[in-house]
Amino acid sequence: MNTLLVRIALPKLFLWSEAARFQEYPEAAARAEPGHVYSRADLERVVFDIAPTMEFKGGAPRGKGTDGVINTYGMERSGARYRINGISLFERVDKGLRATAEGVALGKAYREADTDVDWARALAKQLLRRDPRTRLVIGLCLADWQLGVEAPGGIPTGALSLTSPEGDVLEIAQRNCDGFNMLLRDNAELALGPCWRADLSVLGETTAVVWEGVQGGTPSTNDLPTALKKALAVFFHIRAFDGGPSTWRLGAGGLADALAVENLVELGFEGAVPVRLTDDEAFARALRDCSDAEGFLIVSQLGERFGELLQVPNEDRAAILDSYIRTAMYHDQLRVLDRHSGQPRMGRGLFGESGSRRVRIEFTPIPKTTNAVAEAQTPAGSSSEMQGADR
Repeated sequence: MNTLLVRIALPKLFLWSEAARFQEYPEAAARAEPGHVYSRADLERVVFDIAPTMEFKGGAPRGKGTDGVINTYGMERSGARYRINGISLFERVDKGLRATAEGVALGKAYREADTDVDWARALAKQLLRRDPRTRLVIGLCLADWQLGVEAPGGIPTGALSLTSPEGDVLEIAQRNCDGFNMLLRDNAELALGPCWRADLSVLGETTAVVWEGVQGGTPSTNDLPTALKKALAVFFHIRAFDGGPSTWRLGAGGLADALAVENLVELGFEGAVPVRLTDDEAFARALRDCSDAEGFLIVSQLGERFGELLQVPNEDRAAILDSYIRTAMYHDQLRVLDRHSGQPRMGRGLFGESGSRRVRIEFTPIPKTTNAVAEAQTPAGSSSEMQGADR
């Protein structure tokens, strides 16, 4: 191309069938045979497990709800511009479609995951690498914008909005959301991300990008909040957001932790350097992550999560948890409200007591401004001192 700007068309965003069914893409990627070339019909039937129920012009059998399949394709040349169809799990080849290396990796993550959070993290990373609209929302939240949405049970529902640091509210409407396209225009490189930028550079395209609709003009925003809530459900599932019940914030440290990465640079958020968590912040987050609907938690799981957040070696995590809890109780920050023996398979109980494998805790973090004072008052052998020796 010899134009000043690289023109990129963005089709309507569909993603998977329902916000709560974000396993559809990883499941499909796990079914795909690496290197195998599929026809569109076979991709729907064999890989996505969609039964043919309709016939379109030309007699090709198609299934209901197959629009989201297109959002798994990658980038292609479209006349004098490019078109990003989806998150690059599959790519067009001469005789059909085949899984990309990224698609194969997501499928492997799904097959080998110990928990659903593990493969959900892989899906969240893929969305951040390849979906411009999701990148835009997450990037703005990292820049102190607030997300407005109800999320009962971690599934976003109802109205969707973004609020700027200055307090300006953008309601993301189901139709003709010009404000979102203005944000897309003003943050074009942020939305593009380093992966698409690298692909364009290989093709000799190094100038700035401009986003367009498939038919010209601006990208379609029809049903955009519905699609965005599907993507956001993945980030709620991995507990990236803080706040609620209808206003949410996202910090670089929280997102890096939720994604289980050291930092966000590889995902193209260079200015978002994660802040090291204080002991109180790590414990509060571990409580949130490990507690069930009734507020009970398994102590061994709490110790693993708390130690992971503080980057404590595995063999020291139980001792660090006990030491921290003793110190928090000493400062009247923490009370153990209930204790149960649970099952032996739950592992070590609090303070090594078999009758305290499952507990319910009330915890009050000390505000950051007083942490220095609290640390000065911490008795010898506390978690802070032990962590300093172990890190």
